[in-house]
Amino acid sequence: MSPGRPNPSTTTTASVDGVQVKSRIPTAQDVTTSGGVWAPTSAKRDKLGELKVALTEDQTTLDDAAIPEEKLDLYLADGLKLIAQTIDKISIQDIESLKDLREFSEWLVHEQTRQPEIIYDESQFVAHMDFVSDKIISILAGIPVESLQEVRDFFDPTDAIPEEVPKLVDTLARLQDSSFEEATLRFRFLLAQAAVDHCKVSWKTLTTVSDADVDRAAVRGDVVPPQGVSIANVYQFIFQHASGSCSDRVDAAWTLMDRDGDGLLDESEMNHVAFLCVTPIQGTLNKIFQEALDASPVRVPLPELGSSVIPHPPLGFRARRKEKKTKKILLKLFTNSTKNHFIDEVEINHRLRCIYAWAEKEHQENKLDSVLVEDEGWTGRKRYVELSPKISLSEFREVQQEHFTHLDRMGTEIMNSFREDLWVQQGKRRQRNELIRDSLAFLVVVSIADYLILAY
Repeated sequence: MSPGRPNPSTTTTASVDGVQVKSRIPTAQDVTTSGGVWAPTSAKRDKLGELKVALTEDQTTLDDAAIPEEKLDLYLADGLKLIAQTIDKISIQDIESLKDLREFSEWLVHEQTRQPEIIYDESQFVAHMDFVSDKIISILAGIPVESLQEVRDFFDPTDAIPEEVPKLVDTLARLQDSSFEEATLRFRFLLAQAAVDHCKVSWKTLTTVSDADVDRAAVRGDVVPPQGVSIANVYQFIFQHASGSCSDRVDAAWTLMDRDGDGLLDESEMNHVAFLCVTPIQGTLNKIFQEALDASPVRVPLPELGSSVIPHPPLGFRARRKEKKTKKILLKLFTNSTKNHFIDEVEINHRLRCIYAWAEKEHQENKLDSVLVEDEGWTGRKRYVELSPKISLSEFREVQQEHFTHLDRMGTEIMNSFREDLWVQQGKRRQRNELIRDSLAFLVVVSIADYLILAY
């Protein structure tokens, strides 16, 4: 559905003090019924539907159709998904219980007192971000990557078979208290490091004043502020990636982009907020996926759940070659999933356009403001410019939580997409193997028939 004011058929009504009040924000159901379905068709959806139709009577899901080796990959996706889901939802309020987070917070506060409130020089900003990155790397050195050896044992108890839950209580408690906690903490600091790296390359995004704000300053007779970035807001953005939920990260990114502190952003700045949050999670998932592949072999049978036995890499040339090839395939598949999911499947750009178009935007009464601006050039001519209204965080949230809930579960979204890609890849492999078997059987039958005809 193209962005803009909703059609009368999609305008919703609400009762306020017994009076029916029309709202200009359509619901997800309104968008669907009006024909504006997000990504109505895709090759992946069609293929998944085809594979589900091909399931046998004793198979409920595509997991049931997977062979033991393929299930190892699904277990890997499930373990990383649980880590990402925990990071997406849970905001750590009591950092005193986590020594690394507490020390990192205290270090940021100390560094903030040593730095200028605003940094105006890009090279100085990049050097400072490198300094923060070195601090995070030193913290990561103390969080063992070996915790990812058990990533295939991490799973949501609600997904377990009810009859097996009593047997898994002790094992789950051990995983939650040790390996899982270390893995999630490592993920958080990797995410903070990715946020630092993204800030380094986003100097222009963080400091460039929008054309609309330049025109507004010209109308008011104000001086356009120089390009600079608030260190306090940058620190808050980085720390929320280490300790906050998806919602906290969006709030911090909104504050970071709000240079004048009025709580309002232009449409382009609103778009930057979304990508400031999505890009670090993409990089972090790629990093931790690589670490998980390196921490444990991908084609060695898993030991009994709860066992202290650590799988060793396979021996022999063919086994090692197969291990290397499988890791390469998985890494390529995962990289494509993280890169394409929000752009192609979620359609983030289209959703952001609709969020801005459908939001109430009390600024300028949600109307274009035509103003007369005098050029600063030698001509002295005046020109009319149209200033689009700004959007507040609450107005953004009102539409986002209806039409772009993916932003509240970014890591989980990418992991779900990867799991679907695994289903498609495994299904195609099964179909290809079945075609080869059928073709060979057909050739054998035809050969035998030809032989019999020639012999008799």
